[in-house]
Amino acid sequence: MKKLISIIIIFAVFLAVLTFGGFTANAGAPYKEASSWAVTELDKAAGYGFITDKIMNKMNTSITREEFAEIAVKLYERYTGKTASFSDMRAFIDTKNPEVFKAYDLKIVNGTDAKKKLFSPDQPANREQVAAMMFRTVKAIVPDADFSAGTASGFTDKKDVSDWALESVGFMIKNGLLKGEGGKINPKGTCTGEMAVLFAVRIYEKYSSGSSDKGSSPEGDNSYDWDQIVINDTEIFRDNYFIKEKNAFYYIFIEAERFKYAFKLPFAGSYTYPEVDITGSNIRISWSNGEKTVLRVDLQKGNTEALVSGAKIDAGMAPYEESGEMYIPINLFISAMEMDVETTSSGDILYIQYKNAFPGDILAGTWSDTNIDLFDDLKDVTSGSTILPPYATAYRFNDNGTYELRMVSSGSNNEKFIAQRGKYRIMGNTIIFYDILETVYKGVPLILIYEDKSLGRPQYSFIYNYDSKKGRIEIGGFWYNRR
Repeated sequence: MKKLISIIIIFAVFLAVLTFGGFTANAGAPYKEASSWAVTELDKAAGYGFITDKIMNKMNTSITREEFAEIAVKLYERYTGKTASFSDMRAFIDTKNPEVFKAYDLKIVNGTDAKKKLFSPDQPANREQVAAMMFRTVKAIVPDADFSAGTASGFTDKKDVSDWALESVGFMIKNGLLKGEGGKINPKGTCTGEMAVLFAVRIYEKYSSGSSDKGSSPEGDNSYDWDQIVINDTEIFRDNYFIKEKNAFYYIFIEAERFKYAFKLPFAGSYTYPEVDITGSNIRISWSNGEKTVLRVDLQKGNTEALVSGAKIDAGMAPYEESGEMYIPINLFISAMEMDVETTSSGDILYIQYKNAFPGDILAGTWSDTNIDLFDDLKDVTSGSTILPPYATAYRFNDNGTYELRMVSSGSNNEKFIAQRGKYRIMGNTIIFYDILETVYKGVPLILIYEDKSLGRPQYSFIYNYDSKKGRIEIGGFWYNRR
């Protein structure tokens, strides 16, 4: 049994037997106006997701402070697997870009005038300024790296480097991240978007290939480093899953609380989620349909033996506890719940989903959580002549694999209209939305905030229930009626 459980992961990882047809979750945006010498590394940057909407069509143009902040945050999130956050937006009065405040909270960027609370988002950033901010980015993503000072002694214009930038420039040169030309650093020279992106690529590749233990367990080996694991609609990033090896087989561990929300049952009503009871070293996980227990698994910390609905099996590896959190090996549950394991063609994401996909012919069509048709009845929603409902959402799924989403809300002079379009794929009971373009209007009257903004990562929604008699479906915990 142990070999059977482990081989599911082995096949998915080594052979990549099941992959998305042409779907790469982190495919980069196209870019324009790039220098020919930069193309090779820019292609890597596109794959890593470092090319932002603001610079994608002007790669050889001087980068602004705001544009750089967005790149730095993408580098941080890609490397750490964490979503950057910010505490508030009161530090600066001349920008409302959340990426700037994320970079500020990470201590990557500073303001230009603390007294006036200015960030100067549109101010160009020169080469030494970008070097300083990239230096602080490395400190944010790899705080235990070697930050011993380097020098710019090999360059004829080292005297032109500002005193405050000497450490940063020296570090970047020492580590091969900043490269001069013709024996010069040109510290006050223009830093283009492509230059900033190349810095990000070099930093990411240097430290990703190093001895970093991100995403690994102190008790085991992490030979596979997916950006994330998606179990049904639950995303688990690198710092929240662990891989352990035993007898050439690989086991995935996730924390018990995430397990509860990840391994849900479809069409189980209010009994979708399992009961996870941890008493001392004993762990009991059970699913019910409201009348009886349909699956129960008993585990014990430090013990590889498990009881699956009363039958003893060898789970291969035992649960373990770290920092007060219990981590559970999930290979057993993949097998017991008859789930499939797939990777994207790029290998960035591991998907764990039910084998049987929700029928696409049922999902196709228009679904709304109100009696309002947001696609037809509210065609003039941005004109100001339409009274918006307090909250409404509608989906339109097309047979060709494309979709549209409309969301509106009103009240307290904070009206909002969101429109998405893109592609979708059904895996098990999960709808995966990708290649997403989003348009947002806010305010009274509605004002365009941004249009057709590319959302970098896929989004996921679980199909909880389907009521064929009433013609309604529960997506993401909300009921929608067929239009």
